[in-house]
Amino acid sequence: MKLVFDGSKLVLQEGSSGEYKVKACGICGTDIAILKGSYKPRKTPIVLGHEFCVEKDGKLFVSEINLVDWSCENCKKGEYTHCENRKAIGIDVDGALQDRIDLPSYLLHEVPDGLSAAEAALAEPVASVLRMLQLLDPKPYESALILGDGALGLISCALLKRFGLDVSVKGKHEQRLKRARLFGARVESENRKYDIVVEATGKGTLDEALSHTKARGRIAIKSTHGSSVCFDYTKAVVNEVQIVPSRCAPFYLWDKALKLVKELRLGELVMVYPFRNYEEAISNTLERKIVKPVLVF
Repeated sequence: MKLVFDGSKLVLQEGSSGEYKVKACGICGTDIAILKGSYKPRKTPIVLGHEFCVEKDGKLFVSEINLVDWSCENCKKGEYTHCENRKAIGIDVDGALQDRIDLPSYLLHEVPDGLSAAEAALAEPVASVLRMLQLLDPKPYESALILGDGALGLISCALLKRFGLDVSVKGKHEQRLKRARLFGARVESENRKYDIVVEATGKGTLDEALSHTKARGRIAIKSTHGSSVCFDYTKAVVNEVQIVPSRCAPFYLWDKALKLVKELRLGELVMVYPFRNYEEAISNTLERKIVKPVLVF
């Protein structure tokens, strides 16, 4: 059983094979952007899904998403997540919205005791936020604003608080903002300026991020919506604002990500749906009724 995106819609089909049984797969903003048409996958038809947990021989594993050749210049430098010939699971090649999948062992990280498959599926977005923090190098005395109260925004909120920063969140959904408060953040309402602004709206609102950023501050950009974005380039230059993009996490951040999912109780962000209820999960995501949908088999 698998969900195939044919270029315009998802089609449920029978028949999948592979060494690993997929136990849970999250639906993320990139998947939604593909379904909306703003982000183009490298091929169609394609099975989406890159935030997932699999099982083999009674053990659970999460998987990195980059298939690499280990021979290009970036791989030889250790920067394999930027392999010149990489193929991303669920974007370039078939992903995990199917009940079985083949994976190379170098991508896998064993899930520790105490995490369900649905919770473990959060490892990929949490690891990507850890990569963002690695590049930002935040200091505990700094202030940070999260633009966006979706899954990536709330995960960023939780981790920045864990790193000791003064964190605020700007969003539109009271239930999600309540969750941010539980993480220890404030809700932005005064148009303050911050040392760090995380753009996680899914829309690429760089001008709004600039308006909240102190001189010589940093803007972390996390939205992969596939659309072009305009912003006040001159303002960024004059204020010496650094724009820090980040993508996937290298292998050494994944075990830490799994520990943080458990420690920070990030599984509370998840809404679990049976795999066949994928339409309900996507509809509720588009209507902003839930934070992070995870389909389970």
